[in-house]
Amino acid sequence: MTPDTLLLRQVHPKFMDGSVVTSQAFMPFPRDDGKLSVYDGDQIGASDAHQHYTGTLGNQSCGVWAVTKAESDAEGVEGGPDPLPNFPAHAIIDFGSLPEKVCRKIAKRLKAIANARGCQFDPS
Repeated sequence: MTPDTLLLRQVHPKFMDGSVVTSQAFMPFPRDDGKLSVYDGDQIGASDAHQHYTGTLGNQSCGVWAVTKAESDAEGVEGGPDPLPNFPAHAIIDFGSLPEKVCRKIAKRLKAIANARGCQFDPS
């Protein structure tokens, strides 16, 4: 993984405001233990990541947005590989044990970066 690696994030339809991603898409859920799941863009493209997420895993996604490893690292939440059995392209953005208020601020900044970059894959 390099600083320019895209960390591909699947976005649930309820985390959209029109054509704009909301910060909820970049906020880990409590069950995530501070680790936001993403795809390692060096190992898988946005279209294939979407197919894996929706087809193989059976989840909902209205598209794929991304930040780079360097961008997440600059926000104090390190992006890195987190390969899983039968899923080597899994990666995380690690929010660790930051307070929720801090996480929300970081999620807003990541959302802004991802929106500025634009949708990496739109299945529609």
